[in-house]
Amino acid sequence: METSLSDCYESDWNSINTRVYGGTHAKDAEYPWIAHLRFFIGKNTTRYGLCGGSLIDEWHIITAAHCIHDSSKKLRPIESVEVYLGVKDLTALNKPYKVSKYFYPHNYNQETLYNDIAILRLTKPVVFTEKVSPVCLANSMGKPFLTLTVAGYGRLGPNRKPATSLMKVDVEYIDKESCNKMLRDFIIRMNPDIESRAKKFEMPKVHGSHMCAVDTFSGADACSGDSGGPLMYKDHKDGRYYVVGIVSGAMDECGDPRTPGFYTTVAKFRPFIEKVAPGTTFCQV
Repeated sequence: METSLSDCYESDWNSINTRVYGGTHAKDAEYPWIAHLRFFIGKNTTRYGLCGGSLIDEWHIITAAHCIHDSSKKLRPIESVEVYLGVKDLTALNKPYKVSKYFYPHNYNQETLYNDIAILRLTKPVVFTEKVSPVCLANSMGKPFLTLTVAGYGRLGPNRKPATSLMKVDVEYIDKESCNKMLRDFIIRMNPDIESRAKKFEMPKVHGSHMCAVDTFSGADACSGDSGGPLMYKDHKDGRYYVVGIVSGAMDECGDPRTPGFYTTVAKFRPFIEKVAPGTTFCQV
């Protein structure tokens, strides 16, 4: 549904970090919609996979479809999932929410990450507080947002451990033409003679459900463990945040300014989202 801006949370923090890899620590309650997801691997185990997500109404978390699938493309057991909200420090977790149902597009492709979006329905509604509030979704596609923000608990860099507190980083929106060129350049760097070896080699392109972003100076970007988390736009007129994308994948390890990250474009999935979670707020930005 499209509702008034009063239904969207306004962050009290107005500073923008001009510099998750290459990021800084988020302030307490700066992003009260951020969800920390744990997918436990096997019964009676302490091993789990990490993902991020965003609270979009009192019942639902939006995340990436690849988070709810294992490497063999099977759905992870729903009872293995724990959802934490209002957490800044992972060493001091609160009681988790459990999940009752998964929703994702029937034509999701795990190999290409096409339509990489999922919604988790919780077993009980969330009580909103100063530290736990839903976020609005942007009803805009292809807009040159310039600066966007990623936040999560993922790895702090290639071959490094996940963060123990919520991190944030600013990234640049990369248009499709520039992103396709960066993808082409990456493939050629990895395979210098690919064009001469292939008789009819057609360079892959960024598919329609993805948008691209990275800090082209430092390489700051989302990293392993940030999947499913939000790519956000901040309206400086009123201080509100809007989720424009979902962390999906990348060409290579995080940290290279030449290789942008891929984010699922949220606005493309408005009908799917509103069917599953009709309480979600979409706003034109």
